[in-house]
Amino acid sequence: MISISSNSMKQTLHQYLMQYRSVFKKRSFDIFYWLIMGILCTEEVRSIQFVYDSFIKKHTDKVLNSIYYFLSYSKFPIEALTTITVAIALSLIPEKLRQNTLFITIDDTLQAKYGAKFDCYVKHFDHTKKNGTKYLNGHCFVSVMLNIPLYYQDKAKYLSIPIGYRLYSKEQNKLEMASQIIKCIMPQLEMFQVILLCDSWYSKGSILDTVKEFDNLEVVGAVRHDTAIYDLPPAPTGKRGRPRKKGRKLNAREFSYTKIGEYYVAEKKVMTNLFEEPIYVTVTATDIKPFSSIRVFISSINPDEIKTINTALNTKEALTDQNEDECTSKTLTTYRMRWNIEVMFYQHKFFWSFGNYMVRNKAAIERYVNLLFVAYTFACLLPFMDKRYEKYQFKSPQLIKRTVGVQITKELIFDSFVLSFESAKIYSTIKESVQGFLNKDWVA
Repeated sequence: MISISSNSMKQTLHQYLMQYRSVFKKRSFDIFYWLIMGILCTEEVRSIQFVYDSFIKKHTDKVLNSIYYFLSYSKFPIEALTTITVAIALSLIPEKLRQNTLFITIDDTLQAKYGAKFDCYVKHFDHTKKNGTKYLNGHCFVSVMLNIPLYYQDKAKYLSIPIGYRLYSKEQNKLEMASQIIKCIMPQLEMFQVILLCDSWYSKGSILDTVKEFDNLEVVGAVRHDTAIYDLPPAPTGKRGRPRKKGRKLNAREFSYTKIGEYYVAEKKVMTNLFEEPIYVTVTATDIKPFSSIRVFISSINPDEIKTINTALNTKEALTDQNEDECTSKTLTTYRMRWNIEVMFYQHKFFWSFGNYMVRNKAAIERYVNLLFVAYTFACLLPFMDKRYEKYQFKSPQLIKRTVGVQITKELIFDSFVLSFESAKIYSTIKESVQGFLNKDWVA
């Protein structure tokens, strides 16, 4: 497990970011360090220039053009940031929880932009809009989230961290973009049981091909309600000819339903056109007589074999805080974790200034949002790497960001204060006094 501890918050951040040092050249890493610090210390990142004017310029001699050049033309690979972030997260998993399942969540989010001179600027359909136009001018980002088990108050709880953003363009579809990120990190997860969580948009094509490519990767996801479902193949009859691969086509209306909370739920082992092997399907309906509001979920793994559920830990405590009735279906319990990526999108947009990038080319936009996830991940992981921040475990990343930002700002002000006394040679006593106050204030 990585342990970071330093009397200085600046040094703590630098020690954490040094794990990314191999990705950058010397000058680029210095800009990377100050950009991450600027994101953490700026309450609202209105633009790259705003971070530079309000923070970076006050504490360094860097020029604004060097920041823009770093984002647009530096040749550091985003995939390298992803693999290093995953390595840091995996190192924090306690030994006793390494047999538990890891979850990968994929989804995409839209970001409105005003001005048609951005790369990849197109009109997107926004299915969340309930009134007015359902189309949005701007960008679409495909994101992947990793959920790792950690101890919290003597129980296992999953921490969700982003591991990569990709800007959608017409050159490549979203399924292929998500598949590339998954393939990038799966070699690091070969010792774990991994389950991919996704909605019905991603439960097809390249994503399912990727699931079939790795022996330790399974999928629990929503599919279209009209997905063809078949009974298991009949037993061999001993007659000539190739045996049937599927049984008769099934109608979900004929399933045996149980009332769980507000919904009727049915589960069955079936065959589909999505996989050559049998899978487990879960169907939910608000009312089985008119058979309305149908949702269908698939699981390529027997829910009883999900290792998180097989531990001594209670499922509803490990995955969610739902009541016992709502957690009867293990497939639905597992699928609920997918909602964490929606929470992350909300936090990034409303508290981390996700959409306030004022750079135009595709490379710069992708690099900016991925630097944002590095800063966000640092805020999430810091309480598990530094014991002095234990009280912030599973707290809002915004709260941790503000605490870190205030402390770094104090230290930078102190550094400037000390430098002003160096020529007079009277600063040593003042330095020790103020440093003691800052250390006491931080630990408190």
